[in-house]
Amino acid sequence: MSDVIAWACTVCAGAAVCLICEMLLPKDRISKIVRFAVGVFMVGVIIIPLGGIVNSVAGEIDAVKVPQSADIDELEQQVQLDSTQLAKRNVEQLVERQLSDMGISAEKIEINTDSDKLSDITGIESVIYINERDRGQSLKIKNRIKGDLGLECKIIVIGESKDDR
Repeated sequence: MSDVIAWACTVCAGAAVCLICEMLLPKDRISKIVRFAVGVFMVGVIIIPLGGIVNSVAGEIDAVKVPQSADIDELEQQVQLDSTQLAKRNVEQLVERQLSDMGISAEKIEINTDSDKLSDITGIESVIYINERDRGQSLKIKNRIKGDLGLECKIIVIGESKDDR
């Protein structure tokens, strides 16, 4: 940025010099030659410093660190992992919502996939841990999860409920 400011100052100073030269010129034949010389001078004042600006901008662009392909691969893997985890949380919330509509409170819900990459997932399975008092609802839960969400479902009954602890 300082190079651009220096260039602008140079152009202004050059314009001031050219203006003074034109004001001091007599009105005879030499004025055309001097005006031509002043014009060439002004073009030089404008164009020559631009080379330095271009070089400094190119240097600044080169100084910008571009991530290496290994960094990009690592970043891509992290994004895949994060998006898979987010998708699992969203599916877990959908299962939990289905259960709450049925009046059932799950002790724990796990979502298992056949891949760690969101783009490669072909199968999703929900594992629902319910307490003993909801054992009779197991088939109803499986059918509801399969029918409404299209997920395979495993029901695991555990001995005590949250309320009994």
